[in-house]
Amino acid sequence: MTIQINPREIAVQALLEILKEEKYNTTVLRKLLRQNGAMPPKDRAFVTEIVNGSLRNLYYIDFVIDNVSHVKMKKIKPYILAVLRTAIYQLYFMKVPENAICDESVKLVKKRGLTSLSGFVNAVLRNAIRQKDSIVLPDEKEYAVEYLCLKYSHPIWLLKMWLHQYDYDFVKALCIQNNVAPDVSIVVNTLCTTKQELRKELEQCDIVVKESKYYQNVLHLQKTANIAKLQSYHDGKFHVQDESSVTAVEVLSPQPNESILDICAAPGGKSFLIAEKMQNKGNIYSCDIYQHKLELLQEGAERLSISIITPKQQDGTIYQKQYEKSFDRVLVDAPCSGLGLIRKKPDIRLKKNGNDIDNILIVQKNILKQAAQYVKQNGILVYSTCTICKKENEKNVEWFLEQYKNFELEDIRTYLPSEFYSETAEKGYVTLYPHIHHTDGFFIARFIRKE
Repeated sequence: MTIQINPREIAVQALLEILKEEKYNTTVLRKLLRQNGAMPPKDRAFVTEIVNGSLRNLYYIDFVIDNVSHVKMKKIKPYILAVLRTAIYQLYFMKVPENAICDESVKLVKKRGLTSLSGFVNAVLRNAIRQKDSIVLPDEKEYAVEYLCLKYSHPIWLLKMWLHQYDYDFVKALCIQNNVAPDVSIVVNTLCTTKQELRKELEQCDIVVKESKYYQNVLHLQKTANIAKLQSYHDGKFHVQDESSVTAVEVLSPQPNESILDICAAPGGKSFLIAEKMQNKGNIYSCDIYQHKLELLQEGAERLSISIITPKQQDGTIYQKQYEKSFDRVLVDAPCSGLGLIRKKPDIRLKKNGNDIDNILIVQKNILKQAAQYVKQNGILVYSTCTICKKENEKNVEWFLEQYKNFELEDIRTYLPSEFYSETAEKGYVTLYPHIHHTDGFFIARFIRKE
């Protein structure tokens, strides 16, 4: 007997868990797609598109609901609200027959035992269809922040911070790009294969493969239903990593037979690439505060046939005497607000409120304090974050240079693709932006320790 799995039902359940129970979208999707493994790839992709698309456009979707429903959102039952949100995303952002969306939504409500509310759901969705072209947003010139907030579903606190740092057109372009789902980028494991061999193998699995504009060992993939099921993945021929993160390793510039510390290593992508660049010769200490993350890192290293990584469970803010002046290079990919990852993790915009940044700053500075002591004379320290926030980036660099007079910034243009050059690269740091570089939002600075 064939099991019938309704992808819309899975999408509603996922959105409900992410928003009501405040779980991470990646965790919820991974769990539900695994539990419903009999779904064909097309349906898996449909679920992912509805969930992530609804999260990317949630403020706008809720604005629509407020305009077309006679019941205010705070009074709508969580399950009904999840049905409406996923349905309006399909109506406004996907090419799906309108009648099918309404009919399927009503069926879901009835199946849940909420038959008395099926008429309400149908009425709201029919109103949304009729008013699709007449939803009026705040005036862009007069109410710029409110307009951006609703049009591109970014929180007001974040828009105000960015508008304080950048001009309006820059912020608008950034918001637009944050709502575009990126390709999956992977790094070829040069220890066991070549880019050409891997590309051929992936294309035989009907995956669309594109070359990176920036790096020889990076490929972009489209139409990848489940990467972990690919034979080439199990054979350790690649790992998933964004080009921004690859750039941090390029700026670190690890060499064979060196001793390197990756102080905030999980989930391990940068440690893996460091090992590949070192030709699997030397020593890498990959540290994290959580043991379960280190276990995943160890599994990844074994899958990639990397033998020079030593996982270490420890808190990066606590001094480790045995590391004093022990490492040729230290990478601090610090815990951060993650605001550069919004296009991949759309729920970030819904879960941050701006107040937590000051707490993150304390952690970042404490890790940098310890890391500074672990670098050998004439050794290299690289500080990176996956955020677009000057407090966490440029301001931390200024603070570090004031505190540690024996460190200097180094020109990093040698390590960057020409497309990443900026006026700050010569000074020793660079910021990457989704709408300019088509990477995650990322910050990288390189210091050298002088005595």
